[in-house]
Amino acid sequence: MAFCKAIRLIQIVLFLSCSVSCALVTDMYEIQVRVVDEDGAPVKDADVYISFGKNTSSDSKMSSKNSVTGADGIFKVSGSGNGHISYGATKSGYYPSRYTYDFPGRADASLQKREFVVLLRKIGNPVPMYARKVTAILPATNKEIGFDLFHADWVAPYGAGSTADFNVSLEADDSGPDDFEYKVTIKFNGKMSGVYEVTDNILTGSSYKLPRLANDEGYQKSLNLMWRGLKRGQKRTWNQNKHYIYRVRAEEKDGRLLRAMYGKIVSDVRIVSNRREGKLPSVVL
Repeated sequence: MAFCKAIRLIQIVLFLSCSVSCALVTDMYEIQVRVVDEDGAPVKDADVYISFGKNTSSDSKMSSKNSVTGADGIFKVSGSGNGHISYGATKSGYYPSRYTYDFPGRADASLQKREFVVLLRKIGNPVPMYARKVTAILPATNKEIGFDLFHADWVAPYGAGSTADFNVSLEADDSGPDDFEYKVTIKFNGKMSGVYEVTDNILTGSSYKLPRLANDEGYQKSLNLMWRGLKRGQKRTWNQNKHYIYRVRAEEKDGRLLRAMYGKIVSDVRIVSNRREGKLPSVVL
């Protein structure tokens, strides 16, 4: 009987030791970070770093290594970790950039050798812009209502706005929690006004997001948004990495654009339910 207990005790000890050692297993990585500008040219004298995630017996931590790039814009480093790394670069006159990456696993040793590219975008001649987060409750359904971007409000008689940069209409079928469908259409006014979509990862990369210059062509006249509840096959069009460049108040002569006002909407246009407050949905710009 005592012999059986001893065997069980040994089994338990072996199992626990294996659990601890498995949690602390790390891989070796050979990393090359290449820092480039917007033309793809190497950036010299950039301060670059890479941090390796490491497990401990009680928590996880990061160990970092830093360097300055040479004429080739490259920083080579080896290190050990649990598969999660963060890396980036900074330099005076450039917007900082940071990234994260999770290695897919231990099956293929070649996966532990990687090159990562860091994009540094130059700070040019910044143009001041109005920056607002607008949450506008739709005042009515099944009706096009103008919205004034300067006043950040609906046009009269629903608000203090005077010029409709775009019209918003709402189709709402709301039968209760999880049983609803909202459809919002945003139509831009004016022959040469409109909007187009841009994709950019908002959580990683350069701190300067979206293109520097707006396109000359390719503007569409409307956006269609939708939010459907769980009982109707839950779906939402919002995507944080989808953004928009818009052109409004465009003036033209003989079919040529003379001047216009431009702006951007970061992280999509969202629909927000105000059911608990007994109000119609909002659009968030």
